[in-house]
Amino acid sequence: MCGGGPSMPKMPEPQPLPEPPPTPPAPAPMTEPEAPTPPPVAVQQGEADAVKVKKRRTKRQEQQQQSSGTNALRIPLNTGGATGGKSSGLNIPK
Repeated sequence: MCGGGPSMPKMPEPQPLPEPPPTPPAPAPMTEPEAPTPPPVAVQQGEADAVKVKKRRTKRQEQQQQSSGTNALRIPLNTGGATGGKSSGLNIPK
């Protein structure tokens, strides 16, 4: 492009690479006897294990829940005495 400058010398052709060594044959697969899988065991589900399906809330109920804010997450304290018996007054488990 510049006109009269010397040109770059040509690159010599690269030497061909030697052939790679042959790959060794794959080892024979290990034949271990597999333990038979046990049959599945049916587990009896009781009332406590049953899945409970919640009733779908209406839009109004969802809106009321959202508008109540963090007060909806609070657990009201027992003032005690209403149920009778030995009560500490607070709903803290023993």
